[in-house]
Amino acid sequence: MENKSHAFLAGVFTIGLAVLVLFAIFWFSSDHAVRVPYDLITRSTVNGLGPQADVKYRGLDVGKVVSIRFDPTVPGQIIVRISVNQDTPITHTTYATLGFQGVTGIGYVQLDDTTAQEGGAPSPHLATSSRSVARIIMRAGFFEELEKRGDSLLTQLETIMGSLNDMFQADNRRDLMEAIRSVHKTADDYSQLASSISPAVRQLPQVTENLNATLASTRHLTQELASPNGPVMRTVDRVGRDLQGAADSVQSAAGGVSQDTLPQINGLARDARQTMRSIDRAASQFNDSPRSVLFGGPAAVPGPGEPGFQAP
Repeated sequence: MENKSHAFLAGVFTIGLAVLVLFAIFWFSSDHAVRVPYDLITRSTVNGLGPQADVKYRGLDVGKVVSIRFDPTVPGQIIVRISVNQDTPITHTTYATLGFQGVTGIGYVQLDDTTAQEGGAPSPHLATSSRSVARIIMRAGFFEELEKRGDSLLTQLETIMGSLNDMFQADNRRDLMEAIRSVHKTADDYSQLASSISPAVRQLPQVTENLNATLASTRHLTQELASPNGPVMRTVDRVGRDLQGAADSVQSAAGGVSQDTLPQINGLARDARQTMRSIDRAASQFNDSPRSVLFGGPAAVPGPGEPGFQAP
């Protein structure tokens, strides 16, 4: 009897432990976050997106995709119901795009905010509830834009390939090879030039040192020229004083010549003119009457009022 009671108790304990383990697994595996619904509206394709797909806000997991269905009121429009955490900062400027994880092709919903990207003031929170679900516009993703522009990209690629084909024709290839050879020759010439100027480059330190010494001497000379008490300015002042003394001496000598010598020379010139006039008169008298040298000159004719005057 005791064996049966022990077996019963062991069975009850085992069943209770299994129930507790299952309840714990269910509790820890379930999501207890408070979430609110939003509807994503799009007319684009949602390839790779399915229920329970991740919903991310700027890279952070904030919820899951609940369902995907067509809008019964608008033909061709798709409604993606998502459930996100209540504290997610979804505003009136929030939008959604379709992203893909790696190379697996599994899609997920990426939420972002225009105001947050531009760094402006935050927009008001977008309120929602299970009775009145708010709607968010779902924009075209990168791959969808790439798919839309695939034809134009292929056309441009064909144009580029045609241009490259024309570029690498025989004549153009020959010109290109000549250009490459010219560049190679230029590089060789540059190497030779570098080798030829290397001795001059080695002499640059000595030249720089000499130039620095010359600049120092020039600076010292400039300082001496600028200094009023420098040797150069003192020499200039001394030469100026000597020149001023010489000018004063010349001016004094000129004054002496003007005051003393010139009057004497003028008197001597007057005496010489008088002597010449006397010599001229004597010569004229000798020419007129040579005998006057021996017998004297003729008597002077008496003038009016003098004895012996006779009126004509």
